Amino acid sequence: MKALAVDIGATNGKIYEVELRDELTVKELRRFRTGGTLLPGKDREHFFWDLPRFYEEIKNVLEFSRVQSIGVDTWGVDFGLLDERGRLVSLPYHYRDIRTKGIMNKVFEVVSKEEIYRETGIQFMEINTLYQLYSMILSKDPQLEVARHFLMIPDILNFWLSGEIVSEYTIATTSQCYSVPKKKWAFNLLGKLSIPLEIFPHVVSPGTVLGKCRMKKGVNVVATTCHDTASAVVAVPFEKEGIYISSGTWFVIGTELEDPLLTENVMKNNFTNEGGYKKIRFLKNTTGLWLLEECNKLWKKDYETIIRAAENAPKFQAFLDPDSQMFLYPGNMLRKMETYLRKTDQRIIEGIGEISRLIFESLAFNCRWIVEQVEELVGKEYDRIHVVGGAVRNELLMSFIASATGKIVIAGPIDATPIGNALVQFIATGKIEDLDEAREIVRRSFKLKTFEPRDTEEWDEKYEKWRKYKSNPEEVL
Repeated sequence: MKALAVDIGATNGKIYEVELRDELTVKELRRFRTGGTLLPGKDREHFFWDLPRFYEEIKNVLEFSRVQSIGVDTWGVDFGLLDERGRLVSLPYHYRDIRTKGIMNKVFEVVSKEEIYRETGIQFMEINTLYQLYSMILSKDPQLEVARHFLMIPDILNFWLSGEIVSEYTIATTSQCYSVPKKKWAFNLLGKLSIPLEIFPHVVSPGTVLGKCRMKKGVNVVATTCHDTASAVVAVPFEKEGIYISSGTWFVIGTELEDPLLTENVMKNNFTNEGGYKKIRFLKNTTGLWLLEECNKLWKKDYETIIRAAENAPKFQAFLDPDSQMFLYPGNMLRKMETYLRKTDQRIIEGIGEISRLIFESLAFNCRWIVEQVEELVGKEYDRIHVVGGAVRNELLMSFIASATGKIVIAGPIDATPIGNALVQFIATGKIEDLDEAREIVRRSFKLKTFEPRDTEEWDEKYEKWRKYKSNPEEVL
């Protein structure tokens, strides 16, 4: 059987043909840039996703493909609104648009942080759907007057493909508008914020066959694990419980649980309970290769050149917190990093190798910081970390994560998201029995690489220095 796995991320969209025989084979059919589009308005430039262009890319590949099913996954939190005729009211906003600045605290004036967390189980991020919607309420956005349907990004693409207006569970849970503990939209919370309740659609489980594709005969449209991280986690080749890092523009670090964990400590540490395939993905979203991607807009170098330069650069010259608010929005990242180092009384780092090594070391320290929190909150220790996704190609970073955490790192598969996307399609159409069988197929289909910790005493010493910049970001900035 062949499945079309559409994986649209914050930087690139990729479309794969995944074939299941005794093993999986993955063939990339199309790659295209995504990113955001700045469009001028009367007041300012607004940051949108060019979603119709992404749909055109899917249609063009679908026309010439010979597959039995198609599934779409994307990043979380962003959404679009449809009118009564099912027309897209506006291009969806990019989560990095400035409309949510300061909105989270305005929400807390109406509903307490504790109540929101108790209701949703989702971590607090200014980019969350909840704050995007509330920004529309506060600005009296006229789009809400004509909106009849709220759909997350992959839900819109599924609607265009199948004609079904539904939301898939894993993507809905990223919104902080959905109650993971109660398994339904958090209508009580939404009502308190005057967000219209009637726009929220029926939620379906991952692996639901939505029907036949409207523009390609004989192809089933499957609501796969529509959040890209949920798809990636399906393809993590666990043999026993462990830690995963789904790596890309964002790093998503966590483990799998049977039920949400909603303690005060969990909320204090800002962990999230997102939906997975028959599991809860207990995790924290943290900055990943976004820093490097933004720097490379200025450098314009290939990835291998950057890694080689970092490998040859002096180590531990400075420290930064990848999650500093300074780095959240687009802009001249080199200038932002220089400002950060200046404000934290550190030496100014220059050069591609030095700056990229600073990023990689800081990402590795940040991974350790979050892994330690996972273990403390869950009450378990894990001896290994599975890293999947794009950063697996960066063996220098993989070795840094192993050394910083003191744990074995198992890297691969690289294309975990489309693989997981396709595996859920195969389960939905009866070709694979369950998640355990899916992961066993991953283990025999792809070569995994193991990284052992090295120089752990030095990494431990530097980690304690790095923690000063992580623990008290308000003080240093």
